[in-house]
Amino acid sequence: MGLFVRGDEHIISKQTESTIVANGAKLEGVFELSTYLYVDGMVLGKVYSTSTIVIGKRGLIKGEVEAPKMMINGKFEGKAVCESIEILEGGALFGVVYSNELVIEQKSHFEGESHKKDTTEQRLITVEETDEESKE
Repeated sequence: MGLFVRGDEHIISKQTESTIVANGAKLEGVFELSTYLYVDGMVLGKVYSTSTIVIGKRGLIKGEVEAPKMMINGKFEGKAVCESIEILEGGALFGVVYSNELVIEQKSHFEGESHKKDTTEQRLITVEETDEESKE
């Protein structure tokens, strides 16, 4: 079960499996997840998830993200393809967004481009392409 804060309100995720990148941790690479992801540390690279991604107040994701939903309470830099993106109070997004729903709360920051997500759009990058890059 996941827990995160939206303003003064605590929100509990009903999902039982979670991946947590704690404050002080730094991960680099390509990540494929089917669990809820909570980032309070730093993630650099590509993140593909079939679940929700939450960036905590001290968290940073820099790179590319593909997920059904991303909630930003910290900082995101890069390209995101999500059905829904919420930039919460105090959160910041710098980059390009492809989404059907973009929520920007008061006292949050968005700098970049926003595009309607094409339902036929493919993944940002395929796993095979990533494997070929690592062989070079």
